Formats: sequence, C-alpha cells, structure tokens
Amino acid sequence: MHRVRRIVRAIESLIVAAVIGTVALVSRVIDGTIGLVGHLSDRFDVKLAELAHESKTRHRREGRRQIDPISLE
Repeated sequence: MHRVRRIVRAIESLIVAAVIGTVALVSRVIDGTIGLVGHLSDRFDVKLAELAHESKTRHRREGRRQIDPISLE
C-alpha cells in the first residue's frame, strides 16, 4: 500500500509540473504575441504619420484635388 501511495504522489507531482509548465509556456507565447503586436503597431503608426505628412505637403503644394466620383481617383 505504501508503494501505491508513493506512485500516486509521483504521478500527481508529474501532472502538477506538466500543468505549471504548460501555463508558463502559454504565458510566454501570449507575452511574445503582445510584444509583436505592439512592435507592428508602432511601425504602422510611423508609416501612417509619414503618409499624413506627405499628404499635407502635397495639399499645400498642389491645393485641394477634386475626386473623380466614378473611379475615386
């Protein structure tokens, strides 16, 4: 009976370790994903700011442009 309890405790310990490891791995994946999304968002903001600056510069230089209602160009 003593051996059975030791085996059950060992199995429980393995299960707990596996659950803790899985949670740690998922946490790292989530942290990595958040970091990646933040980095991509920063790059997008920089590009959008560049496009806005170019648009304002073109607007000052060329004035307001009429949009063709059919092709939207």
